[in-house]
Amino acid sequence: MKKKLIILASIFIPVLILDQLLKSFINNGISLTGKITVINHYFNIAHIDNTGVAFGFMSGYSALFIIFLTSLIIGAITYFLFKAKIDSNLFIVSSSLIISGAFSNLLSRIFQGYVIDFLDFHIYAYHWPSFNLADSSVVVGTILLFISVIKYI
Repeated sequence: MKKKLIILASIFIPVLILDQLLKSFINNGISLTGKITVINHYFNIAHIDNTGVAFGFMSGYSALFIIFLTSLIIGAITYFLFKAKIDSNLFIVSSSLIISGAFSNLLSRIFQGYVIDFLDFHIYAYHWPSFNLADSSVVVGTILLFISVIKYI
């Protein structure tokens, strides 16, 4: 239990702080829908306000519903992390990444009503949907969680 809490805190705090700082920098430094080209034709830092979840999915739903759903997911994963008999570092790290990213986006949604996405990868006119550090944390955590569960089974 102590090991899980230490790993969770050591991931949660940096992800939360860095993601919130980056979102604040983007919000204050780049106008809405503005961008800074980092690698021409491949990568921009952009300012996109996302009222939905991943890739704008559920953007038509109310912010309260998304906040409620995200809170349930965070609660379920946190409960599973501490109740599961799995003690592998991979399982703990993956769960912690998901919790951290989801919580950071949850805070943005509660205080702003939306999440700021700013990482914009593309090949010329073909864009991958913009995302942020918290989204990356959730995606990497989910992939690692699947790997850890498969290894455990």
